[in-house]
Amino acid sequence: MNQRDALVRSLARSLVLHNSITTTTAKAKELRPFVEKLVTKAKTGTLANRRLIITKIGGEREAKILVEKVAPKYATRSTYSQ
Repeated sequence: MNQRDALVRSLARSLVLHNSITTTTAKAKELRPFVEKLVTKAKTGTLANRRLIITKIGGEREAKILVEKVAPKYATRSTYSQ
């Protein structure tokens, strides 16, 4: 894992735990697609997606919060797929 990936992962964990973070615009622009993809996976809440979120974000506690608290807020929003 390189330094940029570690930074994005750390920012994502902080965002999920604290619901907001203070950071620079450049870091926020880098973080947004990463977190949006995690929220999209969290909306289904399957075991496979939970495990994938754990590997991407690096913590079970954060994955649980993402699936149980954050994702239901965005359940009605359409998903973006490439």
